[in-house]
Amino acid sequence: MKNTYDPLLIYDMFDRAGFKIQRIDQFDSGNFAKIRAELNYERLSAPSLLEIATKLIALEKSENLEISIINIDMIHKSMRVDIVTREEEDTIFQPR
Repeated sequence: MKNTYDPLLIYDMFDRAGFKIQRIDQFDSGNFAKIRAELNYERLSAPSLLEIATKLIALEKSENLEISIINIDMIHKSMRVDIVTREEEDTIFQPR
């Protein structure tokens, strides 16, 4: 992901990772967005938490993002994460 201007791309990206987004805030800054997503767990066990973390790590790598978990709310079965797009690394070979 190069920027956060298109919320439909963010919805699609999280949907593919298994998270249904409830709300996106501050996506119009271009490199940052606040996401609230549903968690489909009655109780959050250690293996469930590991599954969530693994999905978020895979999402970070596939979309070139940094994801910070801000809050997990099991009363409302949701989590809030912040995403930041990473700068593309320069792939041009530069001799030393």
